[in-house]
Amino acid sequence: MDVSSPLVAAASDGDRSSSEGEYTVAHGPAVRDGEKREEETPMEAAGAVGFSISRLDTLRLNRTRPPADTELRYLHLLWQPGELLQAGRSSPGKITSSRVRRLGRARRNMGPIGKDLYAVKRLRETANSNDTDTVRRLLEEDTDPCAADDKGRTALHFSSCNGNESIVQLLLSYGADPNQRDSLGNTPLHLAACTNHVPVITTLLRGGARVDALDRAGRTPLHLARSKLNILQEGDSHSLETLRGEVTQIIQMLREYLNIMGQSEEREKLEHISNQLQNTRTREQMDEVTDLLASFTSLSIQMQNMGDH
Repeated sequence: MDVSSPLVAAASDGDRSSSEGEYTVAHGPAVRDGEKREEETPMEAAGAVGFSISRLDTLRLNRTRPPADTELRYLHLLWQPGELLQAGRSSPGKITSSRVRRLGRARRNMGPIGKDLYAVKRLRETANSNDTDTVRRLLEEDTDPCAADDKGRTALHFSSCNGNESIVQLLLSYGADPNQRDSLGNTPLHLAACTNHVPVITTLLRGGARVDALDRAGRTPLHLARSKLNILQEGDSHSLETLRGEVTQIIQMLREYLNIMGQSEEREKLEHISNQLQNTRTREQMDEVTDLLASFTSLSIQMQNMGDH
């Protein structure tokens, strides 16, 4: 006599699909091959799938025949999650509101797939290749600016490293996180600092980047300004306008940094240097302002070091 123990596959009450449902043992009388059951269990009436295991260790799939409208409604709810809310309201006893919320969370927490996966990859590539127009178009199409590759790098990491201020500003305006770290722990501010892209550093600071992130490289905007000024002072090939533009960028970066640090007295000194810069007409005047700014940053670094100790 063949004795089998049916296993019933029931849809889970959680967020998984029916293929990932939970299995429960249905205790009841055994059924011989070729015999029909006299009664259908409630689960069978709803379109359950019965698995029976015989002594020959074979697995037989016996699908009961539910009413057509019940089966269609069951499949409709299973494969059309977008209509689950309406079904939940019309049948509150079968589709609970808590299950609707769980399904909603599961769908939102799913990573990018298909077209979305291609879009976020394309966003990183175009940010790295300085393609501003394509970056803007992808962002307008709701591509996630915070999506990272397998090394944790986002479009903002690439554009910050490249020194592309316009793309950095564009990404920040669409919600890119200036403090997101890659797999090595680098924020976009780290990369901009390591490559000495002063305008990008200023933009990131304005966008909410944490200044202490620069401590990873052992430098603050003061150190970056001093290093940049040393390069400018050693070179004689810069025109007056080019030199003025470089110094202006350094002052803007320091202004943002001092605003974040709340150093009002230092800000006043910096504004005085900025006013002098606007009145420069000769290379000698420009050199005086550069020297003054270099002294200001050196003194500020010394005061910062004393404060750390």
